[in-house]
Amino acid sequence: MSGPAAEPAAGPAPPPAGRNAEKPVRRTPDTYWLLEGATLLLFDALGGLYVKGEENVPETGPVLLVANHTSYLDPPAIGDASPRRVVFMAKHELFRVKGLGYLLRGVDAFPVRRGEPDRSAFKTVLAMLEEGRVVCIFPEGGRQKNGQLGEAEPGAALFALKTGCPVVPVFVEGTDRMLDDRGRLHRGRVTVTFGAAFTFPKGRADRETLDASGRRLMEAIARTRDERVDAPVRRIRAHWTRKAREGSRSRRQP
Repeated sequence: MSGPAAEPAAGPAPPPAGRNAEKPVRRTPDTYWLLEGATLLLFDALGGLYVKGEENVPETGPVLLVANHTSYLDPPAIGDASPRRVVFMAKHELFRVKGLGYLLRGVDAFPVRRGEPDRSAFKTVLAMLEEGRVVCIFPEGGRQKNGQLGEAEPGAALFALKTGCPVVPVFVEGTDRMLDDRGRLHRGRVTVTFGAAFTFPKGRADRETLDASGRRLMEAIARTRDERVDAPVRRIRAHWTRKAREGSRSRRQP
């Protein structure tokens, strides 16, 4: 006489339902093509966006762009002129603006709290570079209203020393005239110049090394401005294309 049938082995418990259930990671919709196309239309209508030295941006791998900063138009000008997608920091308040935060997340921009140490932003920059992305930092930390190059804060130099990745100096000219301090638009010409790439020896960074490296970054930006005056220039006409995605887009955005 046969015994009782064996009970089937219990499988893994189903995930809990309700509020405590783990939510799937959402992929942020890609808005890079939209912002690039819209800002190129703006530049084209107001006088044109021009680029020099785009061949200096490495085709693959991590790149740290370091640029002067005079206008809110600098990030779109650099992003539009670069042959690769560029990731930017943005002050965290902008991510709370309805609609704008959505667009910023869609281009992989990430928030930074200005005026205080922001470990989250620091880790994000390192993660982006480890993914082989192109990240742009403004070493001066804020816009320079006199048109002159300012002194570098330690952040950009720290990333260059920590990673040892190629650094490409960038000089942007004309954005402060196209968009004035009162937010008014004017006709003009914007030129983005990419200088020759260089690297720092990878290693620890004490204060003296950071200061010296920061000065070297600003000197490289100044050389890019002065030495490439007569370099061939190309106008970027308004167009709607999609630059190839780079890195992971599954990161949950704040």
